[in-house]
Amino acid sequence: MALEDVVRPNAGGRLMVMAVAAVPLLFAISGLAIRYAAFASISAESGFTAYARALCRWDCAWYIGISEQGYERFPIPNHSNVGRWGFFPLYPMLMAAIRVVFPFQTILVATITSMFCSYAACLVAWPLLEKNMRAYILYCAFLLSGPFSFHFTTFLTEPLFVLLTSCVFLALKRSSYLAAGVSSALLSATRLVGVLVVFAIVIQMFKEHRERGGSMPSFPRWVLGRPDLLVAIFISPAGLFAYMLFLHLTVGDGFAFLHVQRAFGRVAGNPLVFLWDGLSAVPTTGWLPTAPQWSALAAVTGLALSAGLAVRRQYGAALFCAICIILPLITNLASMVRYVVGLAPLTMLLAVLLSASKLSCLAALFLFLGACYFMTAAWIGGYLALV
Repeated sequence: MALEDVVRPNAGGRLMVMAVAAVPLLFAISGLAIRYAAFASISAESGFTAYARALCRWDCAWYIGISEQGYERFPIPNHSNVGRWGFFPLYPMLMAAIRVVFPFQTILVATITSMFCSYAACLVAWPLLEKNMRAYILYCAFLLSGPFSFHFTTFLTEPLFVLLTSCVFLALKRSSYLAAGVSSALLSATRLVGVLVVFAIVIQMFKEHRERGGSMPSFPRWVLGRPDLLVAIFISPAGLFAYMLFLHLTVGDGFAFLHVQRAFGRVAGNPLVFLWDGLSAVPTTGWLPTAPQWSALAAVTGLALSAGLAVRRQYGAALFCAICIILPLITNLASMVRYVVGLAPLTMLLAVLLSASKLSCLAALFLFLGACYFMTAAWIGGYLALV
């Protein structure tokens, strides 16, 4: 009898592990099938290579250029009137390294790697979702078979950004501050806003300090007495600083990634004005929202979900997500949909909310899978709101 009591829990644990691994795999396969069907419906070409090229839109071409040619020392006449410096190096470097081992076309390597990163991000999300299977299913469906799954399965930074963000918050959940610092350092080399996750790290440290009975005035002294905390804080922006050093040595401007934004039409302004202009850009014909309206609605939704995280006392995640939305919003609404859906804490919260009941979970799942087809077609067709 005692042996049966031991064997049954072990068997149940193995089944759960298999289920956790199988769910994102199934959605990876179904998402690939749905997106390929959308591609096949509007393209005369066929094959996985043609499919991968078709999904490589907008910023994807910049990342391919960085991976294959590196960064320019200056704009090249008759080639590019701006440098690639606004696009951070970690993911293109990773693709270049993988291509050394697997010498295939960059877009093929990147597409497969992005799918793997998104799959891994789902696995990391399992404990972050408190092992809520319904929420986990929805989250996996959203990343791999959802309406914006093309963002997470082509050569964009979103797959790696989501994975590393999830790693940071999982490490914080387990009070593994060094692991959080390393993940944060990599995150800061993936996208500029990645460096902002250091605030979430400090907030979690303060929360732990308070839970141990510490006071606010004693917090700095407590941190100074913990070398692991100091290392975690100081290595968090290491990726950004390394990139700045590279730009200083090669271009002569360590802030070239900021200065080049003007060439892309990103000039600092009032985010409230940008939001209002976007929301008020009503369609001249039909009833569907315009691209600026979709972008503005994405920003508003993202900020609302950030507030939801704060209500749930996930203050670090709330602050990180809010700043990641507000910072690009200071310049304009461009790419706002992609920025919002690429914030893992927000999409996890959305999955939790939608999984509150079996009916809402099932409805959301069907909506995700159905929208995947049409949104992929819109992405391939160049719909501006999805940039």
